[in-house]
This record gives sequence, C-alpha cells and structure tokens, in this order.
Amino acid sequence: MKHQITFFPSQLSLTVDASETVLESARRQGFHVPRACDAGVCHLCQARLLSGQARHKHSNLTLDASAGAHEPVFCCLLYPLSDLHLEIERVLAPGQLPSQEVTAKIHAIEQAAPDVKIVQLLLPAGKKIEYYGGQYLQILLDSENVAAFSIANAPRNDRTVELHIREAPDSDSYTLLAKRLQVGELLRVSLPHGETTRFRWQGAEKLLFIAASTGYSQFKAILEEMAALGDERPVTLYWGARTARDLYRHDAIKSFAFLHPHLKYIPVVSDQPEWPARKGLVHQQVIKDLNGDFSGWTLVCGGSPAMVYTTFDDFVAAGMQPEQMISDVFDYAPRDPG
Repeated sequence: MKHQITFFPSQLSLTVDASETVLESARRQGFHVPRACDAGVCHLCQARLLSGQARHKHSNLTLDASAGAHEPVFCCLLYPLSDLHLEIERVLAPGQLPSQEVTAKIHAIEQAAPDVKIVQLLLPAGKKIEYYGGQYLQILLDSENVAAFSIANAPRNDRTVELHIREAPDSDSYTLLAKRLQVGELLRVSLPHGETTRFRWQGAEKLLFIAASTGYSQFKAILEEMAALGDERPVTLYWGARTARDLYRHDAIKSFAFLHPHLKYIPVVSDQPEWPARKGLVHQQVIKDLNGDFSGWTLVCGGSPAMVYTTFDDFVAAGMQPEQMISDVFDYAPRDPG
C-alpha cells in the first residue's frame, strides 16, 4: 500500500510504499532529508508527526497524531500506516542539495592543453559533501570575485573533485585565480550549485549533449554518473572546439564510448581546415544531423552564454520546442525579458 508524505514547511510531497521507511523512500526518489546514521542515533532526521499514523521500525509501536502532534519521530525509523504530514527543516526536492563553504587544497595540476589546466582539489576530511553529476562549484577569491567551474567528475571516494580551467586573461576573476593555481594552495569553495542534473531528464527517451570547449567537463561528470548508475539510455555527445588540440580529452572520451556502446561521440572542429572529421560550428552540425526532427530528444547544452543562446535560437528556428533544451546558462545568465 502506498501513502503520501508531505514535509513542512517545504510542502514537498512524495509517495511512499508501506514497506519502506520515510527516509529510505525519500532518498530512493532523490529527496534530500538530513541524515547521518539511518538508525535513529544521530537525530538529524528528527521530525514532528503533525497528522497520520506510522509504525516504529524496531518496536512496532503505532505512532498516532490524531489527538495532536507527536514528537520526536525519526524519518529513518518510520513506516507509514496512512498519509503523513511531517514537520522537518532542510528537506530538499530531487536535484537540490545544500550548498556548503569549505576549504579545499589543490592536490594536482595537469596542463591538458596550451590554455587548459585540469586541477584536482582535495575536499576536507570528516565533512560529508554531496553533489550530482552536472553541478558546479564556486571558488571564492575575495569579497567581490568568484570563479565558477563545472565539477568534472561523478562523486569519488577519495574526496577529490576535478576542474577544467581554461585561461581567460580578460577576466578579473581568472587573473586572481591564476596567481593561486599551485599544488598545495588552499582555496575557499562553495558547492554544489546548479540544477542541470539527472533529475531534469528522468523521463527522457534519448539525450543529446552539446559541449563547447571546457563545457565538456560538465558532461564528463554526467556520463560517469550514468555509467555508475547503469543508465544505458541512448546518448549523443557533440564536443566542439577550435582545433584538435582543444579536444584535450579526445582519446579518453573515445575509449569511454567504446566501453559504453549506448554513447555516440561526435567531435567537431571549427578552425582547422585539415581536420579529417566534422568541421564547423558544433550546433550547426547537430541541426544538419537531425534535419529538423527534434522529436524524442532532450538536449543539454554547456558553453558560454553567447554559445548557448545562439544554439537555442537556431534550434528553435529549426524545429525544436523551447522546453526541450536544458542549460545552467538559462538560470545564471537569463535573458532580459524585454
């Protein structure tokens, strides 16, 4: 039997099977409920039962709020017997995670291309930091300047996160950051941010990813996460760059595609006439391949705001429905409605 659980004050709702605890079902469905132990010891998932009936996991005691709120109850120990209203702070919807500010150490730096560094950051021990493939972090440089970079890996057990940093001499934030890109340097970072995660395309039949330059890093993390979860939906990745050397992980993604046949990888180079494969602007190659048929596709685009909006406009003109495209750019650099 299934029951509806509504959390307050967030007013988020989900359907829970009676064979699962509230916490088990919430986590399985992607909701974030404060937790640490899953055994009623840490008290992080403590709540007030405002209405409904539930059974305690260990004692089989029935908890009934019909005569008034019942507290404390713990979401990890609560089997629903009816629809429940629970009061608990800091519950987040699927795809949302609490952002944290921490100090990270630069663990390693690789010069992946003449103007691209791959930086490995080591997050602090003893602090649980969760994120999804597709999210980004912010490096807090001073009181006025931050630098945002996609996290280029699915969550790892070694506390490292990978950033692909391209030189941007005209950027004030990059100028400040470049002085600190040394192994052993401590950086203040805020993470995670962004909503371009698997929860945005849960029901999609097939996925089309369009990356420009270091925008590839976001899709690297998403693809790693899909592989870890056994998600084998058809995916086509277009990676556009100016020259072949700007496809700084070309061989790695080719090997990944070989091991995961559901992934089709199409590199596109715009400024190198002798390039033996696809040439031109990456989004124009997508339009050419789809030939006006965007049906069934969910498209995710990663690049500069100018690149993303040009892609969006040209895709809509070619037959795409606006709601088919997902990009962080739409959130952090929205167009002027006028």
